[in-house]
Amino acid sequence: MGSSSREEIVAVFDALDAVVSRACELSFDALTTPERLRLLERLEPVTRRLAVPQHALINQLAEQADETELGGRLPRALADRLHISRSDANRRVAEAADLGRRRALTGEVLA
Repeated sequence: MGSSSREEIVAVFDALDAVVSRACELSFDALTTPERLRLLERLEPVTRRLAVPQHALINQLAEQADETELGGRLPRALADRLHISRSDANRRVAEAADLGRRRALTGEVLA
């Protein structure tokens, strides 16, 4: 994964937000049951892939932000900012630590 500019990050997240908004506005009335099941099968890996940038962002916050900047410990800051429960925030921080990219002591990304 290379370095990304702020402009690129904002543009990609804006596009993602627009596409997800369009998907949320769809009516699935015209579809058959097998078609609905196929769409659910397509949606599942997309949903799982969205965890990748979430893990990266959470891990970078854990590594680089201090409690003063966050307004408290990371799980509390996430719970407050994302309007989720503290237990969900703790779960997300733990998952990010377990599933996110790992770095060697020298700073290089591990497989």
